[in-house]
Amino acid sequence: MIKLRRSAKTESPVRPQQAEAQPVSRRRLLRAALLAAGMVIILMTTLLSISPKRYRLSVGMVPTATIFATKDVVDEISTQSARALAAAAVTPTYKFDASVTDQVLEDLDALLAQLSAVRQYAQTLTDYGPNRQYSQEELEYAAEMLTMLSLRDFQLTTLMNTGQEQFDELSVSLRSAVRNTMQGHVSQGQENVAINSIMQILGYKTTVGLLQNVVNPALKAVIAPNMIIDQEQTNAAKAAAMEAVEPIVYKQGQSIVVRGEGRIRQNQLDMLRTLGLLNDNEIDYQLYLGAFLLTSCALAVTAALLWFCFPKVIEDRRYLTVVFLSLMLSVLLGLIGKSLQMIYLAPLLTGTMLAALSLGALPSLPVSFCGSLIGTLILSSSTTATSLDFVALLTATVLASGTSALMLSPSKTQRAPLLQAGALSAVICFTVVLGFGLLNSNNTSGFVEKALFMGGSAVISTVLCLALQALMEPLLNLPTNDRLLSLSNPNHPLLRRLLLEAPGTYHHSILIANMAEACAEAVGANPLLARLGGYYHDIGKLKRPHYFKENQIGMGNLHDQTDPAVSAAIITSHIRDGIVLGKQYHLPKEILQIVEQHHGNSLVAYFYAKAGEPNDDSAFRYDSVPPETAEAAIVMLCDTVEAAIRSLNSPTPDEIRDFIWKLIKAKLDSGMLTGAPLSMRDLYGIRDTCSMVVHGIFHERIGYPNLAKPHPLARVRSTFSPARLGQTLAPAPDKSDKNGKQDQP
Repeated sequence: MIKLRRSAKTESPVRPQQAEAQPVSRRRLLRAALLAAGMVIILMTTLLSISPKRYRLSVGMVPTATIFATKDVVDEISTQSARALAAAAVTPTYKFDASVTDQVLEDLDALLAQLSAVRQYAQTLTDYGPNRQYSQEELEYAAEMLTMLSLRDFQLTTLMNTGQEQFDELSVSLRSAVRNTMQGHVSQGQENVAINSIMQILGYKTTVGLLQNVVNPALKAVIAPNMIIDQEQTNAAKAAAMEAVEPIVYKQGQSIVVRGEGRIRQNQLDMLRTLGLLNDNEIDYQLYLGAFLLTSCALAVTAALLWFCFPKVIEDRRYLTVVFLSLMLSVLLGLIGKSLQMIYLAPLLTGTMLAALSLGALPSLPVSFCGSLIGTLILSSSTTATSLDFVALLTATVLASGTSALMLSPSKTQRAPLLQAGALSAVICFTVVLGFGLLNSNNTSGFVEKALFMGGSAVISTVLCLALQALMEPLLNLPTNDRLLSLSNPNHPLLRRLLLEAPGTYHHSILIANMAEACAEAVGANPLLARLGGYYHDIGKLKRPHYFKENQIGMGNLHDQTDPAVSAAIITSHIRDGIVLGKQYHLPKEILQIVEQHHGNSLVAYFYAKAGEPNDDSAFRYDSVPPETAEAAIVMLCDTVEAAIRSLNSPTPDEIRDFIWKLIKAKLDSGMLTGAPLSMRDLYGIRDTCSMVVHGIFHERIGYPNLAKPHPLARVRSTFSPARLGQTLAPAPDKSDKNGKQDQP
């Protein structure tokens, strides 16, 4: 829950280097942009949802009515189609490039030289003849000699088997034909026509195989157009042709669609939309302007209240998501109620209840009022709604939403208060709507029906909220009360691991949780979050449980044989290990913040002293920042108290309280409480609460007498015991401690 008095951040603490990389001004700008974008989306969605319901036309439908043009309108689609045809009919404008012919002839000579080289290579092979078959290696070698084109194996075979006389005659004819063709101009896009013309000329003297396998790919490699399209002049000619086409205009009074004739086309729909005849006979500018002013004002006030009074909502994307989700639910549910023409049955309170469960009472109030206004605006735009309906709906939803928010905030379990809030909201809605009906209408039965529907909408909202809450909590991982209660179950896998793998840490965590919960209740913090912080604050010790004293049961201290710097690194690493483990088990960010900050950046004094107190103590400090929330500070203080209070020997209540205050004062003087939203009165309350809890650890015990005298029947029993026959009964050992107090069972 978000409380007004708690203004601390919920994000994980930012390291100094991270803070430099992302300045505060940049983060504020990013948050402002995100908030503004969400509000604009909600505003636009609201404006789109308030349009009165009209008939809808689509392409392919048979017209059910004849619709005339109310004024001259251009058929844009038909006009654009005619202009495109006119532009396509324009002949391109070409410009001559004399350098292309010389380049083509130069490329042709180079290509013929490569082809001749391939032939000469073939003649050097053994058993060369006009019908010789070549191996794959020979063909690959021949292909590598051609750099200006690529020939397949059968094409290479045709070239290599061509006789010298035939190849020379082909070369002369090919040069002549290409030169003549290029001098006659080759237009861009007409290259294939020029190639076919050259092949027809050569076809009289060249075999078909040589012509298709060699000449054709050679021409495709060298032929290039010397008449290039002048794109600028061509585009100008096309533009002139398009401008010459007159727009296709439907005159005023001319029928655009005729009832029962043909099917509606896209151009007809566009004209109807331009005239404002699609879905509405006219555009009601007053409706949109009024809705824009009301909605934008409500959104602006909501955003301002959240920004200045509840910055935690803006800083945490999860809570900002809840705000947008709540408002979008108001829009969606209002639109559904409007579409079904059941404006009093629309469950507008769903978003309010979700916001109250996730944000708390005070932060959810502006969101609830804004959502109520938006939903009511959408419902009132229905054709069956009246101004009286708008006033009754708005009043009922605002009163019910405020009541729901206030009822749902302080609960430790949410299901029962949610049902109670839903029932009370139903009564409020029913009463308000019925009261408006009795004041303004003689149709009592009609308003009784509306009042019943309005009460039913609150019931439906409660059911929807229960369903959506179950989906939203794990998705956003919010620290709602239900979510925290599920994490406090002793059968949670992480707590079970702590019990089995680190039993000393587990029992230490249970004590810290009880102490932290009591302290949180005393200072007005979140008791359930403080308890969960106590449960999970030392989960990082699961990685190396036996390096921590409370888990070294029946074994020596592993740190006795370890370098102090290494020991300090192991001790401080349980913070980092705890964060990693908490993320694996999807713990909420608020609990991870307690895990990270419950030691702050304090010094591991024991190993620092053991290392000889070096000048640089960074290796002996926790890599974190002091607590930034009340719950994290409470867990840190309780952890300190629990660890240090065991050094006292049978202290009095005053000694316990004074000792705890010394510990708190030490944390205060070291700067560990600078970022926590705790007052001096809160610290005194924590001292008194811890004193009360700790005093129970040192409660008086009854000193039992030393029962060293044996039972009268003991000797008789031992005499006839098979295991003790022939032995003398020894006195019972003294099990009392040095203070004369026997160990308790």
